[in-house]
Amino acid sequence: MEQALSKSEIGKHIDILKSGKRYGEEIIALIKDDLEYGFSKEQTELYLKSGYNIGQMRVYSECLRDGKSEEFLSLIERTELTAPQMQIAFEFYKKGVPIETIEEVVARKETPIAMKTAFSKFLEQIQMVKQETATEPEYVQELVKKMEEIVSKICVQEQRYDALNEKLTIFESTKADEQIRENLVKENADKEQLLNDQQDKLNQANSAISRLREQIEFKDKEMNRMSNRIETLEDKLLHATNVNTVTSSEPKKEEEQSVQGEIKKEGAAMTQQTILKEPIGIPIFYQVPVVDMQGRVVQKVQVDRSESKTNGVIALLSKLCFKKKSRADIVKLVASGDLAPAQLIQIKSGIEKGLTEGQLVELINNNVAAEKMKEIIEIAVLENSMAY
Repeated sequence: MEQALSKSEIGKHIDILKSGKRYGEEIIALIKDDLEYGFSKEQTELYLKSGYNIGQMRVYSECLRDGKSEEFLSLIERTELTAPQMQIAFEFYKKGVPIETIEEVVARKETPIAMKTAFSKFLEQIQMVKQETATEPEYVQELVKKMEEIVSKICVQEQRYDALNEKLTIFESTKADEQIRENLVKENADKEQLLNDQQDKLNQANSAISRLREQIEFKDKEMNRMSNRIETLEDKLLHATNVNTVTSSEPKKEEEQSVQGEIKKEGAAMTQQTILKEPIGIPIFYQVPVVDMQGRVVQKVQVDRSESKTNGVIALLSKLCFKKKSRADIVKLVASGDLAPAQLIQIKSGIEKGLTEGQLVELINNNVAAEKMKEIIEIAVLENSMAY
């Protein structure tokens, strides 16, 4: 909000205006008078910057002091009135002449006296209308009063209609919200049922996984136990067969029979726990190598053997009597042979894929090329899978 200046501030401002030598003494006196009246510096600048002469400035200052609207000030600013014209317009504006009428008269660019005459006639017409209105018959006044009452009732009725429409709008909105809420509740119920079903399936799956994990752990324990037992029996059997310092053949035979009996008992016990009987498979012909004490092949014997499909434990038990020795023979054959590194890699692959000792010996003794050896190993793996 624009603020009036103090006495000292007014003095400083007047001194600045005088030092600039831009304004005359009359203008400076008008500015000082307006500032002391309570005008702000910005209000005085309204007529200072407009290019008015002292007469126009005084009328403008008088309009500001009278508190006229900005609409009237804007009128006198844009119409380029002289000081007398501004004075006449301001005088009749204070008497009640509307701003529209003043603007019409000013637009004709008449002299101040012609403007005064026009404004005077307008005021006379207004006065005559007021007198005629005061002398109207009573029934007209009553009619006007009734019309006012009717209009008032119509306004009240319209207010009621507005209130009713507002309530109807609220009701419709509430009804729509209720429908949306019901749909959301139904949708949430369906999703909750779906989540419950999924949770039930998840719980069943977790139970199945737990049960299978227990079975696998039990199976692993049994396999470890059987493997340890088999290793123990292998050691006993090898020890029994490799003893060279025996006093008689009869105790040796009894010891071997004792170990073989243990193996059979252990095999029977494991067969009852983990092995299911299967139909007898297709007969397969093998060439079994016969090696000397140094591991060299001295003869190959063709054997017809029919394998039954088991889990491999019985087959393992049937080979206990020569398993470790055969592995040692394979190592000796590889070491004594003239195999390339690529061939050795294929021999290693054949061992990892479960080829029999006879199949490995054939690969080593025939000195098959590495590329061809790879294909032969694949065929042997397929043959073994059909046999078991």
